[in-house]
Amino acid sequence: MTPLSLSSASSARVQLALDTVWASSTRNKYAAGVAIFHSFCDSEHIPDASRLPAAEHLLCAFAASRIGSIAGSTVRGYIAALKAWHIYYDAHWYGGARLNLVLHGVENMTPTSSRRAPRPPITRDMLLLLADQLDPLAPSDSVVLSAASVAFYGQCCLGEILSDWEDSFRVGHTALFSHLSDPLNNNRSRKLFLPFTKVSKSRGEHVYICRQSDRSDPVAALEAHLLLNSPPASVPLFSFKVGSGGRWKCLTKRRLLLRCNAIWTAHGYSSSSGHAFRIGGTTELLLAGVPPDVVKTMGRWSSDAFLRYWRSLDILAPLHAERLPSAHAARRAHSPSICLPRA
Repeated sequence: MTPLSLSSASSARVQLALDTVWASSTRNKYAAGVAIFHSFCDSEHIPDASRLPAAEHLLCAFAASRIGSIAGSTVRGYIAALKAWHIYYDAHWYGGARLNLVLHGVENMTPTSSRRAPRPPITRDMLLLLADQLDPLAPSDSVVLSAASVAFYGQCCLGEILSDWEDSFRVGHTALFSHLSDPLNNNRSRKLFLPFTKVSKSRGEHVYICRQSDRSDPVAALEAHLLLNSPPASVPLFSFKVGSGGRWKCLTKRRLLLRCNAIWTAHGYSSSSGHAFRIGGTTELLLAGVPPDVVKTMGRWSSDAFLRYWRSLDILAPLHAERLPSAHAARRAHSPSICLPRA
């Protein structure tokens, strides 16, 4: 079919939409995958014209090029990058059944050294350690404890609540003080609107910051931060004062992780990533007996991801599955009683 001739304005709008569809971290990951593909093509003397679109046999050769040396999931990530690259440049994607079979074979040959155990989640004890070690009167420490506890109990990724930069932030992507609700009840639990998330995009989503009974309490940490730093409504919620001149800095993921990991590793914990707050909060709520469907809804989980990120199954399985009634007893308990007439 001959492509339609569109106005330059229409073409520009399509290009703008394509340029904003992927998060910057995803774009960087995809660019790295495409660069690795070009390096493979250079080693095989594949001309540029044969790389986009790439024939399926070339995609299969690339996918199998490091079979037995890297994880199959890594190779799938490379192929996902190539598919996105093709779509972006409106090139036909020839990957099909044969490529899928090759990818399965590569996964079967994943070396043991590439199978990493899941990172341990952040725990309530780790938050309690932060509460003990951070200086509550230091503006930068106060905001760190607040953001860490909100990310944990709100089941947030750090990128959903923090700016990428200290001196600026993306309007419409970063949670501001104005996005924080008034207290919802006598316990002063609150609701926070996230204006942009990976799944909902610019529709945004709400998370709930619920009162806890110990020093990991996100409500107390948040109120202490607001009292000390008093961020204006128009700046990110997790901002802190610098000096006496009224300057503000945004708390970044990098700054938070550096401060938290310095404390955790000094006390024998392994270094944690930003996503560990989300899976840690999910695990903590499940361990506390919060019904899984409530945890799932609060955490904005899709069903597959929610199940994949469960941790501490050795604790959760007995919690939910010990002392089950026998099938016979269960049937008897749910069967209506029948009174037979006397002979």
